[in-house]
Amino acid sequence: MASRLETQHSVEVERSVLRTLCQGTPQGSVRATARDILRTYRWREPLHHVIFEVILSIPTEVPEVIRTQLPARLTRRGFPDVDIEDLFKPHGLSKEEAEHLIRRLP
Repeated sequence: MASRLETQHSVEVERSVLRTLCQGTPQGSVRATARDILRTYRWREPLHHVIFEVILSIPTEVPEVIRTQLPARLTRRGFPDVDIEDLFKPHGLSKEEAEHLIRRLP
């Protein structure tokens, strides 16, 4: 059983991964890697799982479009009051670093 500290760390890593999915990286998207590796991942934070699914359902990787569509799509999934601003805070990760985080989650 994961300790509380491990779970907290996993939740922070999940949040970082979601930021890279919302914003991309300077070297490009990590969407395909995340889709392939995290499709069966058991998210520590249930809302993160919903956000992940919603982001991948948006047919573009353009951050401005994701920012615009995410609130309405989350509302339709039953999450009307999600503050998405944290997902658009700069993450400072390269594509390689983001993919490393994605691989650490499962």
